[in-house]
Amino acid sequence: MDNRQESINRFLGVIPLVFAVVALGVLVLAPFWAYQWYRLPFIGVFIEPHNVVSLIVGNDWPAKEAGVGDYDRIIAVDGKSTTDSKSLRAAVSRAGDEVELVFEPRAGDIYRRTVTPRQFTMGELISWFVIPYIVGAATWGIGVWAYRLSKNTKSALAFLTFTSAASVVMAAYFDMNTTQHFMLGWALGLLIAGGATIQLAFVFPRKMPFVARYPLTRFLPWLLVVLFAIPITWQIVSPVHPWAYVNTWLASYGFISVAILLLLSTLVVRVLRSDSAVIRQQSRIIVFGAALAFGPVLFTFLLPSAFGQLVRFRVEIAFPAIVILPLSVAYALVRYRMLDVDRIMGTSLTYALTAAGAVGIFYLLITLLSLLVPSEITPNDPVLVALYLLVLVVALNPIRDLMRQGIDRLFYRTRADYRRVLSHLSQELGVSPEMEHTLRMLEQEIQAALTPERVLVYLFDDKDAVYRHQGTHDDVEVLLPIENPLIEMLNRGSGGIWFPPGRSLPDELIAETATLDEMGCRVFVPLQYEGKMIGFLALGPRRSGDPYTSDDLDFLEAVAGQSSLALENVRLFANLQETLNQTLEMKNLMDDIFASMSSGVITTDVQRKVTLFNQAAERILGTPMDQVLGNPLTEVFGDMGPQLAMVTKSVLEENIPTLGKEFNPTLPGRGSLFLRMSCTPLMDAQLSTKGATVVIDDLTRQRQLEADRERIRQTFGRVVVPRVRDRLLEDASNLQLDGIRQPITVLFADIHDFTPFSERTNPEDLFEVLNSYLSLAAKAILKEEGTLDKFMGDAAMAFWNAPDEQPNHALRAVRAALAMDQAIRAHREASRLEHQLYFSIGISSGEAMVGNVGTSDLFNYTVIGDTVNYAQRLESIADTGQILLSEPTYQAITDDIIAKQLPPVKVKGKSKPAVVFELQGLRLID
Repeated sequence: MDNRQESINRFLGVIPLVFAVVALGVLVLAPFWAYQWYRLPFIGVFIEPHNVVSLIVGNDWPAKEAGVGDYDRIIAVDGKSTTDSKSLRAAVSRAGDEVELVFEPRAGDIYRRTVTPRQFTMGELISWFVIPYIVGAATWGIGVWAYRLSKNTKSALAFLTFTSAASVVMAAYFDMNTTQHFMLGWALGLLIAGGATIQLAFVFPRKMPFVARYPLTRFLPWLLVVLFAIPITWQIVSPVHPWAYVNTWLASYGFISVAILLLLSTLVVRVLRSDSAVIRQQSRIIVFGAALAFGPVLFTFLLPSAFGQLVRFRVEIAFPAIVILPLSVAYALVRYRMLDVDRIMGTSLTYALTAAGAVGIFYLLITLLSLLVPSEITPNDPVLVALYLLVLVVALNPIRDLMRQGIDRLFYRTRADYRRVLSHLSQELGVSPEMEHTLRMLEQEIQAALTPERVLVYLFDDKDAVYRHQGTHDDVEVLLPIENPLIEMLNRGSGGIWFPPGRSLPDELIAETATLDEMGCRVFVPLQYEGKMIGFLALGPRRSGDPYTSDDLDFLEAVAGQSSLALENVRLFANLQETLNQTLEMKNLMDDIFASMSSGVITTDVQRKVTLFNQAAERILGTPMDQVLGNPLTEVFGDMGPQLAMVTKSVLEENIPTLGKEFNPTLPGRGSLFLRMSCTPLMDAQLSTKGATVVIDDLTRQRQLEADRERIRQTFGRVVVPRVRDRLLEDASNLQLDGIRQPITVLFADIHDFTPFSERTNPEDLFEVLNSYLSLAAKAILKEEGTLDKFMGDAAMAFWNAPDEQPNHALRAVRAALAMDQAIRAHREASRLEHQLYFSIGISSGEAMVGNVGTSDLFNYTVIGDTVNYAQRLESIADTGQILLSEPTYQAITDDIIAKQLPPVKVKGKSKPAVVFELQGLRLID
């Protein structure tokens, strides 16, 4: 859709160029056509389509003096029939001294007139052809010039269409009344000029709201042009009767009248209601130009013709005035795009009025001398010439300056007294080094001179390498780095830059449109100091809506040149002040850091005399600061002196730093200490060694805490399994009494027939046997990363999948049970024990509560739930050396184990017989 719209816009943009080319062709050919007709005998009438006599009449025109009526039709010349202008010219070219013309009136009988042709005079040619041709050529040139300056805008395209059509109407006007080579083109050019006038009314200087709301309305003028063009073309090419074209032409005059009135009305609306000062000013210029240009032709010809009154067209009144419109439109278009338009027009008008004044002075002198001297005064009288030259020498420059000031004040702008502003700036700049004072004074002077909507002063920030806004506009937060395209453009240029409203930015700044809009500025003037751009001035649009001129930019460049030194001074002063403040702040910060840091810091000079000794060093070494500063290291630190001397010597003499060296001195008043010392060179800005820096950390408390922690760890680890111990010591929140529901696998192992064995065994042997069996069980459990919950007499309880998740927790429990059984068998064989003790084991899987159980003072990390009870029940029904599995455990690892299902058994706490499996081993994995 976007490509289609772009193609349509491109096509619509080409049409005005085609009109311009056609108009140029008419301008080239019209003189040849005029000269061709000028050489023929003049019978005394102008003709319109189909040889109809025009209303136009001049002095001593033979046919008109012979009584030929307006709108009568020439049908024969010297007996030869004529139907069009070509046959009429051919017949007239062969005529003799007298020619017989036959006329057909619109009403009445055919009649004959004998006339004597004459030569069309040069004065008549100038009046009827040269003047309209020059005006048409000027109109075309103005339109092309304005288009080149404002191309691709809808207003410029509409204006080019209008000027092209208007130039055709004026340049081909003589041809339309004589040779008629371009008759149809002239008639259509008249309609196109009307359509372009309506188009201008719709889009210039800004779209009317209804056009913006309904874009298709912009095609309405051209639809009307087509509707009028059809009957006009038809009545010229193939008429119903020879006079049928008249009514179509009168209708087209009415169309043009409406177009002119519509243009004037929309311009007045914009003058009264537009919210833009630029649009109001442009509309004001156009509305006066349009009134002056169209007024004569509108009221003397177009409106009366539109209402059916056949009036004569006064070419000497209508055409010269029309040029005022393209001049005013072009001026309104380019005034905001060219800096020197005001200057050129103002200068031209000044010299024109000055010349007129000089002529007036000359004739005033003639009149005065004629009144004073009785004799006749001629223009070449030497006394008059001498007196006139004297007056010119004395009064010409003052008169010219007075006229220029009056023109500036009346027509263009109230010029500021730039010299006063620059003089005041030279007196005030440099009075104060304060940034705020200088910026405020600079902004006030520019505001007084040019009244912009805003004045911004940007200065280079050395710290961040950006141009930063300074001054009173706190709402501007735009930062411009040195690589910004605008900064690069200002650096490349030699002066100020103005981007007029309505004109596209240079290609390199298109990407910065949003930045410029945020700044609200379109005028930029660099501040140069010693070949470097230290900043720039940025100005918004003028409150009056007037454009900036080259005079304004010259003034701003003068202000920038005069203020650059002062701004550089205040910028450097501000930087120096900021650096001083930062230095003081840094010093205070360093003092605070040295005072608050826990590490002792000692600095020495190259003779190893102490230059800095902070409070932490005083606390660590137990030596007052006043006894240390300025003294050699070896004399103030007792037993530590030799060690400090050694590390500082390696730094100062060999440039070898010492990092993290630990030692264990004994100091008076502090006892045995654990200290860590680092020593590095103390360097200046030129990286020269100026001394040594010693940093001492007191590790005594840390070492004591580490020893205490290790004792706790060792002690705690003897009563809690390592994984639980590490988990509890890692995070204090794990010591809270709470739990979570977690899938687990629980293992209960009990030494079968241990009670009878204990009855016949002495206590010493009993403890030895019990500890050996439980140790083997614990190792098997821990090897499979199980959590050993507790020992209960001759039984052990463990679980998996807590506190850490273990996806194969059931398989781990089974492997631990098998390993436990194998370890006991191997132990009995190796020890040649007489007793036959085996574990009976029960394993169950399911959900249980896992967490800390007990009181806030004493608790146990354990599991609680039916899964735990079920594992204990299975162990209680197991035979010697038997490992029983619950059905959930079996189902979880059925592919990994070999087990047989036992007959359902009654388990305590279960209402139904339980399905139980006996573990026989693990499957071999190929």
